[in-house]
Formats: sequence, C-alpha cells, structure tokens
Amino acid sequence: MYVAPASSYPPTVSGPVGRVTTCNTAFAGLRGGKVSVKRQTLILVVIGLILFVAGSAIAFASVKGASKQTGSSVNVAPVTTSVVVAKANIPAGTTGQSMVSNGLVAIEPIPTKTYTPADLASLQGLSSEVLTQPIKKGEALTATELNASTSAISVPSGMNAVTVTLTGTNALAGYLQPGARVDVYANITKVSTNSGLTSTLPLPCTELAMANIQVLDVQNTVPSYAASKGGAGRTIPATETLLLAMSPSQARSAQFLGQNETLSVVQTQHDANPPPLQQCIGTDQTATAP
Repeated sequence: MYVAPASSYPPTVSGPVGRVTTCNTAFAGLRGGKVSVKRQTLILVVIGLILFVAGSAIAFASVKGASKQTGSSVNVAPVTTSVVVAKANIPAGTTGQSMVSNGLVAIEPIPTKTYTPADLASLQGLSSEVLTQPIKKGEALTATELNASTSAISVPSGMNAVTVTLTGTNALAGYLQPGARVDVYANITKVSTNSGLTSTLPLPCTELAMANIQVLDVQNTVPSYAASKGGAGRTIPATETLLLAMSPSQARSAQFLGQNETLSVVQTQHDANPPPLQQCIGTDQTATAP
C-alpha cells in the first residue's frame, strides 16, 4: 500500500480545534501588520523632526549673518550722549573755574532723546564763564545758563575797576580796544555850591582829570572804515561803556564827574608833555588855568 509523504498531505482540520488554530494564525498575521505600520509612522515622525531642526538652524544662521552685514553698513544712533552734568546743587554766580576745581561738574552720559545743542559737551566750555542761575544736581549745563566771567579780567594790584558811560564820539567812536591807555577829560559847566571857585573858574572849561588810564574792557568795538565791507561806512555806537583801572582817588573823581559833568577820553601813547592835571582851561586859555 502506497503512503504519501506527510508534507504532501493537506492540512486536516477536524472539529472546533482545527478552526481555532486557523483563526489564531490569521490574528497573528494581522497583529504583525499593525506593528509594521506603527514603526513606519514613527520613522517618518523622527525624519520630520530632524528636517525641522536642521531647517531652523539654517534659518537662524542666515538671519544672524544678514544682521552682521547690515550692522556693518548702517550706523545706529547712540542711546546716550556725554555732556557736562552737575554733581551737586550749584548756586548762581559760581564761576566755571570754581565748578571744575571743586568737582561740582563732570562729563556724564544722558539719554540722547533729552540732549539739546545748547548742552555743554566739554569742561573747556566753562572757561572764563559764570553761572547766571542755580543748577540742581543731575542737570546738564547749557550755554544759555552762562555768561562771560569778570574773573577773566585782571585788575592791577591796588587799583579799582570803574565803569564810565560816554557818548559814542566821546569814547573814540568804537575804535578803542581793551588794553589801550587813555587820558580822561572832563568838560565842566558848573561848580559846587560854596566851593570858592565860582568867581575864578572860567565856565565852561575843560580839564585833564586823569592821565594814562588802562582800559580793561569795552562794550563795543567797530571795525575801521578800511576793514568794513561795502560803502555804507562805519556805524558809531550811540553810547559806550568802558571798564577802566583807577586808583581809589581817581575812582572817586570819575564817579563825581560822570554824574555831574561830561567825560571824554583820548587814546594816549604816553605823551612826554601832557597838559597839567586838573587845571580847567576856558576860552582863549591854552596852557594854564587863569
């Protein structure tokens, strides 16, 4: 009797047991397919994350490089500007020299948005200046709060600084310069009551009140006609105030004559033979008082 090999026999399923075996085999295959799909999905997600991270890094590097190139070609406005700032409350009348020497001011940054063109940018701007109004600590100093200081004018030892106001023509018509020397003349028209000179003094008369007086400063100077532009000529100031260096006795005389008579000045070159001092000369009198 011929017997077929066992491998060639078709599977024999008999009864409920055979059916259960076949179902288990099918379920196992289905479960293996689901696992394979999950694995593929996970791989795709990982690849996506890698591509996202790589793209972000490339974009960041591109933006950073562009910002560097832009920064090298575009000037960015500064956030702060350095100016002279008060380190303490400073009263009006304080000189620039005093502010610097006493550490009342310093160069400090302030927000650029609060900076004005009048703000001082260096301590050199305080040279020969005086504060015209009080400044609070932390405030920036401006040029509008300063005036020229008289400390820049040196008064000779033992002398007084005296101001006299003259008409423009009596003050040399704007030609006078600081440092010059002048003779001061008084035009006398009256005498003091009970002076004892009423009968002897020719009125009106002119006297040399003071000689060789140093001019410390002048209110105005006007360029000479040769130096002026155009053909309009020179403009002579209506009045002129002079700052003169005088001895105390000369200062007293200048105050009296300036209040009661008319003064004028002439520029001197240290004349060898000046007219006599304080001798009033009237009409037809040329050298000495009568």
